[in-house]
Amino acid sequence: MRKTKEEAELTRQSLMNAAEHLFIEKGLSRTTHNDIATRAGVTRGALNWHFPEGKTSILAALLERKRQMTERLAAHLAQCEQLAHAPVSIMRLTLVQDLESLSRDSRLQRILLLTSSRNEFIGEFAWVNDQLDLHTQECRDMMSHTFRRGVDCGEIALRHDLTPAMAASMLLSCIKGVVTDWLLKQTLFELSHDSEKVVSTLLDSVVIWQYGPVS
Repeated sequence: MRKTKEEAELTRQSLMNAAEHLFIEKGLSRTTHNDIATRAGVTRGALNWHFPEGKTSILAALLERKRQMTERLAAHLAQCEQLAHAPVSIMRLTLVQDLESLSRDSRLQRILLLTSSRNEFIGEFAWVNDQLDLHTQECRDMMSHTFRRGVDCGEIALRHDLTPAMAASMLLSCIKGVVTDWLLKQTLFELSHDSEKVVSTLLDSVVIWQYGPVS
């Protein structure tokens, strides 16, 4: 039974992997269910069994993978409860670790590249944009909360009279822009080596450290 479950999971992952590549190569609307099954080397019946709603089910699974980045940021807030004196420093380290992990995670790279092309998500796939907006809002709210905590505990001040919400929106937009550029042209810089430099530079554009970030 265990072997059967392992084989089923391998088939599921093969289907998702095939779909990720095809969605990027051909576009979401032009990729057929047969394309996905053929690329994965399985039958159409296997695709229907693992993903009963076809591309909709596959997209839901891919978004869940992307959501793990948001969940890691949420875990950071839990750490803030234990290290209340350095919430922004903890967020900085979390973001650096996320970018370093991204540089080694080809699957997550494909998912982020796919979800950056939001004009694909229309008609029956319009719900994907709603989910992406929700993920973005969750990240923005967590960053805003962290900045507010950092100000309250004296760790940072915000530049140019920014509100925590404004600072969070600017930081998140900049990080998303850097990541998207890197995904499209990975020769611009080495994300695996430059993550700390990138995050520190972007953070310094919105905060003034009162006693330096905690490493």
